[in-house]
Amino acid sequence: MPRRNAARTRSEPPSRRAGAARRTATQAALAQKILGWLQRQDLQPGEHVPERLATEAFHVSRTPVRAALTLLAEQGALERRDQRGFFIAEGFTAARATVAAETPETDLHDAILRDRFSKRLDAEVTAAHLARRYKASRAVVLRVLNRLQKDGIVERALGQRWVFLPALDSLRSQEDSHRFRLILEPAAFLQPGFTLDPKRTRDLKAALRALIQQDARHIDLKRAVETDIAFHEAVGDASNNRFLADAIRRQSRLRRLATTSMQVPPARLIESCREHLAILEAAEAGDVARAAELMREHLAASLRARPGFVNRGAPPMAWAMMGAR
Repeated sequence: MPRRNAARTRSEPPSRRAGAARRTATQAALAQKILGWLQRQDLQPGEHVPERLATEAFHVSRTPVRAALTLLAEQGALERRDQRGFFIAEGFTAARATVAAETPETDLHDAILRDRFSKRLDAEVTAAHLARRYKASRAVVLRVLNRLQKDGIVERALGQRWVFLPALDSLRSQEDSHRFRLILEPAAFLQPGFTLDPKRTRDLKAALRALIQQDARHIDLKRAVETDIAFHEAVGDASNNRFLADAIRRQSRLRRLATTSMQVPPARLIESCREHLAILEAAEAGDVARAAELMREHLAASLRARPGFVNRGAPPMAWAMMGAR
């Protein structure tokens, strides 16, 4: 039997084998994203996986989501039950590394981002140049470039060129992004359909209170940044305005990808957590106008707290953000 399978594989046209490889890589990449998303939902073994919510969160149809969930089930993260869907398995917590290892493009993806944000890559590149630089096949490079294009990091130019779009790789771009958020995020509370998700809000408040209890000198920066991003994305999703939520999520993606982050002192992070709590409590109480004003004050205070914005000669305090991905 193995010999017949091997012979069948050799007899398949290269285009078919390449198509299967692309599908497998795409499924693995989506599975990794869904796994991270599920872990943020704080689901416990035995709980049902909300397949419909996953399709909405990643803006894809149920077919690729189901394929990715099947892959997670094969890896032991989920359990598939006939006619009932997918459920969290006992091996859920330890599954991330296994799924990530099945995505060959991940290392190349991260290497390209690190080199671009540290100015080791030009604003324009070609697939051939990247293949030589990283000793990768052209097919893998093109898959990574397509993934970066979907994330809004690069765009296809004339000929064989790919162009990196503006990113948070300078003090000016960080300031522009922050001022954009100052316009955008307070408006989320004023949308007609604004509704906070109770469980998500409860989990956020618990995470914020835990951070507030930490000593500013030893604060977990990665955890603080991820909680901050989770808070702002939750507000965007609560607006029930898809375009507004997508804009906030795109800003979050840029913040995660930046190799130098917000130049914010740890003490300011603690104060920011307190402000997040006050905003959530005002929104929970139904005072959305107050929540919007508090958000505006919060973002303005964070902008003032960044030394690079008020004094462009001040050296930025670089944090390693790539590990927060």
